[in-house]
Amino acid sequence: MELQEIISARRGVCGMQVLTGKAIMEQIVAGRLCFYRRPSPQIQMYTHGNWRQELNRFYQAQQVSILELNTLYHRALNQVGNGVASIFSIHGMLLEDHDYIETVRTLIQGQGATAEYAVQMAEISFAAAFAAMDSPYMRARAADIRDISRRVLRALMGGRQVLLMDEPAILVSDDFLPSEVLDFDQRRLLGLITRRGSLDSHTAMLVRAYHIPAIVEVDVAPRWEGHPALMDGYTGNVYVDPDQELMEQLREQYQANGRPKGQALCVK
Repeated sequence: MELQEIISARRGVCGMQVLTGKAIMEQIVAGRLCFYRRPSPQIQMYTHGNWRQELNRFYQAQQVSILELNTLYHRALNQVGNGVASIFSIHGMLLEDHDYIETVRTLIQGQGATAEYAVQMAEISFAAAFAAMDSPYMRARAADIRDISRRVLRALMGGRQVLLMDEPAILVSDDFLPSEVLDFDQRRLLGLITRRGSLDSHTAMLVRAYHIPAIVEVDVAPRWEGHPALMDGYTGNVYVDPDQELMEQLREQYQANGRPKGQALCVK
């Protein structure tokens, strides 16, 4: 029996959902779905203090962020080489971009905005501009703008990005930012699924370099939080709630076709 016939036959029996996306890596992994939700900081819009002090806060946070990006660059350089590590050099250049800095400065000096609000507005403006471009490559740069802006926000607000995982899981989100790939606990990260995302993004480059199973543009419903799922990087399919019989049939089919064996298809 062909693989698609097996899937069709079992779907009606076990209530399995079959979702389709675009695979970044040709890998197969199974585990429970865990939805990653970023914290949403409460940001004050306008300052009652001196705008020069507020602008100085931004410059200090900018420099802290550039130093952090330099650390990430050298970490990636040692682990996966210069080609991928250069992503963080690009992020550093974006943080020093004249138009980006002027947007923040104008909001602080001209409108009395807090440094946090000015950075947030710059993020929204520049990310929207990139997202509206015709080129898929340029559209993917919107994630880089969000990444650098949120790094500056953390520096301003004294926060630190901590991505803790209690157990091995497949993480699900609308998208993942490039620097988040390095922050996840690699020992417990089974794979990444995004509702949006792009094959042309810097996140995709990092995922490939670190050999993390990932599928983008998958419509995963929040109600499936904690459900077992199987990611098939060969077809781009995600199977939610596969039963054990189906898992065994899938294992046999993949082994017969010379694809990964053993633990690759075990739900954890």
